[in-house]
Amino acid sequence: MALLNYRKIMVAAGLSVVALFFNSCQKELKQKEKPLYDVFLLAGQSNTLSGYRLNPGVDLVVTGIKQLGRFNEDNYQIIEATEPLQNHTPNDSCIGFAITFAKLYANSYLQKGRQVLIIPCGANGSGFLNNHWNKGNDYYKDAIERVNKVLDSFPGSELKAVLWHQGEADFTFGENYYKALDNMIASMRISFHQSNRDSIPFIAGGFVPYWVDMNPRFRIVDSVLRATPSRVAVTGFADPRVPFIIVKPDNSAEPIHFDANGQREMGKRYFAEYQRLVK
Repeated sequence: MALLNYRKIMVAAGLSVVALFFNSCQKELKQKEKPLYDVFLLAGQSNTLSGYRLNPGVDLVVTGIKQLGRFNEDNYQIIEATEPLQNHTPNDSCIGFAITFAKLYANSYLQKGRQVLIIPCGANGSGFLNNHWNKGNDYYKDAIERVNKVLDSFPGSELKAVLWHQGEADFTFGENYYKALDNMIASMRISFHQSNRDSIPFIAGGFVPYWVDMNPRFRIVDSVLRATPSRVAVTGFADPRVPFIIVKPDNSAEPIHFDANGQREMGKRYFAEYQRLVK
């Protein structure tokens, strides 16, 4: 009888050890679960990143906003989204509109257990005419590869929108700019590893109003961007003139670029367009 009781005690102890081990394994597996990201592709030319007068006291990020790194040991690593973002051509004294957008998104849409991930792919002077953003070009391929790398590596993550600011380098395209832009939007959407890729919002931004008003040829490409929502489904336009015209203390200083205040305001306008598109 004593031997039987001893065996029962040992069996019970063994089961307790197994249960503790199982619970420990479950905890370890849970801790190793991959994060889920709400992804935003930032693409285009210098007005994605060249808002001079970065202010460290203002241009801070909030917890949960990351970027896909590009340089040295950060390449293809998920790191904190701090200004300047790791675009192709970052500038230490400048900011873009993406972090303002991301903060607003996080406050309004981010669900528990998910994080915002910006994939910065802006490059000074890049365009269609100089063979950077057409299908198969270097910056185009880099953007697609980076988005798909994240979607494939972190199942359950989702590309929420493409944030595009470009066209100044292509003003000589005139009204034909729409062909290159619309072709790029269509080819990008087909290329993303996501089931709802045809309905991924694409938001373009308008040019600096002061710069646009300097030359009728600038206005043509600006008007093409403005008309994108009438040509292509699930697209928006972040308007630098509405609800008020974005200006700088000295509009003639770097007339082609928004300053940091203008970039922060553009971030709000991109977000307003995003809200309109996902209602």
